[in-house]
Amino acid sequence: MDQEEIKALLEQAARTLQENQPNLFEFTEDTDQTEWNITSHYAVEVSKLFPGFEYDVDLKKPSVQNKRPDIVLHRRGTHDSNLLVIEMKRKQEDVSEEIEKIEKSWFPPPLRYQYGAVVVISGIGSFSVVVLKNET
Repeated sequence: MDQEEIKALLEQAARTLQENQPNLFEFTEDTDQTEWNITSHYAVEVSKLFPGFEYDVDLKKPSVQNKRPDIVLHRRGTHDSNLLVIEMKRKQEDVSEEIEKIEKSWFPPPLRYQYGAVVVISGIGSFSVVVLKNET
């Protein structure tokens, strides 16, 4: 699996989420959408496209000052199969900060995720995906 294939799969997951839940951003005046809610729904769609890997949401990583990646695709119990870490955002202007987090926190040992992605979902029909490859 390469960087472009992963990007295509993550884009497919965003489209599927928006097709399956076209009212994802429709709430009453007493409720508002959060990044965590979007992340939980998106993680389900992503997990369907990566057979052989488990997914987890909001894991605490003690080896990295207890930082918490939004979504990880891996095989639990080993760092040898850390495939992908995904950071979710609602605003495009937050992407560069998340790219830096991926490169500094999730790519170096001991975690060594093979790929990192920043996914922005800001509304129905509005999403972007940036995928990075770990070159370290």
